[in-house]
Amino acid sequence: MPAVVLARDLARHLRLGHPWIYLQALARVPSGLASGAIVDVVDGQRQFVARGFYDPGGPIAVRVLTLDEGEAIDADFIAARVASACAVRRAARHLIDSDALRLLHGEADRLPGLVLDCYGTAGVMRFDGAAAEAAWRPHVAAVVAAAEAGGFPLAQVWARGAEGRRGPGSALVGPAPTVPVTMREGAARYEVDLVAGQKTGFFLDQRENRRLVGSLADGAAVLNLYGYTGGFSVSAALGGARHVTTVDLAGPAIAAATRNFALSGVTSTPHEPVVGDVFEYLAAARARGQIWDIVVCDPPSFAPSERALPQALAAYRRLHRAAAEVVAQGGLLAVASCSSHLRERDFHQTIADGLAAAGRIGKLVTVGGAGPDHPVVPAFPEGRYLKFALLALA
Repeated sequence: MPAVVLARDLARHLRLGHPWIYLQALARVPSGLASGAIVDVVDGQRQFVARGFYDPGGPIAVRVLTLDEGEAIDADFIAARVASACAVRRAARHLIDSDALRLLHGEADRLPGLVLDCYGTAGVMRFDGAAAEAAWRPHVAAVVAAAEAGGFPLAQVWARGAEGRRGPGSALVGPAPTVPVTMREGAARYEVDLVAGQKTGFFLDQRENRRLVGSLADGAAVLNLYGYTGGFSVSAALGGARHVTTVDLAGPAIAAATRNFALSGVTSTPHEPVVGDVFEYLAAARARGQIWDIVVCDPPSFAPSERALPQALAAYRRLHRAAAEVVAQGGLLAVASCSSHLRERDFHQTIADGLAAAGRIGKLVTVGGAGPDHPVVPAFPEGRYLKFALLALA
């Protein structure tokens, strides 16, 4: 087994559960190591510390798979890790109330760099970079077999492009998806484009936050910004909203949102679909004095990298100000960030700054994140990427 040598003692850090070893923490790396190669991590005295796969293409040089020197990375290893993940999801099924969920959540399920979302019996697999793909692709059959044994059979599995972004994909099991699938979430129904939709086709991580907004929407006028295919919008309508407006720059997403209203049997709540830029829409709404009882703001990541963080903070402050300006007196503002590079305290500071700039006073009603199918390792705060806050504004 090739070995990489640590420059400093990280044993306690790794025993606590942090799954990453950064390049700067390594003293020596053998030449010619392939991307995704399984390596042992040893200390300066050549004592075993961990085993993982190597990534020469980024700052995270090794993603840790095991701290047990006797544990091989083979079919038995895969079966045990997937079985553990399936047990967590089976236990949480009554909380999830959906036929769509995240079955494998990468580092939190001790399968770093590997995501598997299930939409009924259709799965979408995502690899977090080229090294993760090289490490996990040879084990796809073992993953699918273990998922079926754990109660989650998959008739087809589609692999998305790098990090789930749009790009070339491939069929790993069964035929390539040719039409959207329909998923259930409570009383809602959504069509999901497994091949070209954002992330793995739908934002499964916002499920509990959609449910919360829906529970508060009775009789409310609701504005859903960056609405994508209308998840928050449909949930609000099913919760009894008197009117819903969905804004997104992508025309196909807005068209899908309209179809999702029909799929969900929403007939009594008027829905206004808007294709347009959110900042421009908010400026025009403010100019005409239009307000809403509930405003939901779930933008794409403004900070895809650490380097982009200063600009992202400014964008969040600007967005939170503009959104707060169109919330009715006593209304609710729901804001989210999906950037792992943005710390929660900094996210909340952008909310405070935005409210102050808008001349609004806010009370934090609740904070949230992703649901029980998106677990987090306590020693790995980077895994808690989704931040959600609900505020009442005076």
